[in-house]
Amino acid sequence: MKKIFLLLISIAFISCSNNDDSQTPDVGLGLDVPAELEQYYTRITFTEDKEANYDALRKHTVDNHEDILSYGQRHDFLYNADADIANTDNVTLMYSSESRYWEEYTSGSNMYMPQTFNTEHVYPQSLLRMRDAVTDLHHLRSADATVNSNRSNLPFVDGSGTYMRIGNGWYPGDEWKGDVARMILYLNVRYREKIEKVGSIDLFLKWNVEDPVSAFEEQRNNVIYAAQGNRNAFIDNPYLATLIWGGDAAENKWQ
Repeated sequence: MKKIFLLLISIAFISCSNNDDSQTPDVGLGLDVPAELEQYYTRITFTEDKEANYDALRKHTVDNHEDILSYGQRHDFLYNADADIANTDNVTLMYSSESRYWEEYTSGSNMYMPQTFNTEHVYPQSLLRMRDAVTDLHHLRSADATVNSNRSNLPFVDGSGTYMRIGNGWYPGDEWKGDVARMILYLNVRYREKIEKVGSIDLFLKWNVEDPVSAFEEQRNNVIYAAQGNRNAFIDNPYLATLIWGGDAAENKWQ
């Protein structure tokens, strides 16, 4: 059933994205939105004004978030979003990068044993201000239960190599730092969750540049889009973060 669901998600994304091939969005600044994303971004314009870009993307992201899921509903979508690209019967775990059978998720309603991984709030649940942010799939990740516990609610700090605790902070690992950055930036735009609670804007902009978007992130974005109705725009184009916060230019995928 899991593989069939992923196929249906792909079909739905392609169909939804191509309902009106004649309508090309004018997003400004010469940005060339890919055909599969044209419909989603058709009503947003980016300019040289950073604050205006933030406000426009925030409104767009909020307006398109049509389905506010319950926390329990994450089980219906998260393991498809986190599917191991090399083996879709498994999920790829945050931080540790391990591949585990998808039914090993921890839940009182799950009869499968063993249960080895649970749900990580990349922006810690205890620090969130907005109730709806708790259930937003764009920052929920499958993670090994022990690793999740070790991370706790520590803020992110810079480092190198694999995941580790550094003093009173947490380094997510070279492979995941860009993913983390784009999740945190999304939470700020969508809910105005404060970046300084979990790191710094300079750090996340740096990681957004250093760790480019992966096929795994794109998969997550498409599955979550089908579930919630909105996308993480910084996965679609990391350069949008540059247009909002400045700093070194991130990869521009819309050239």
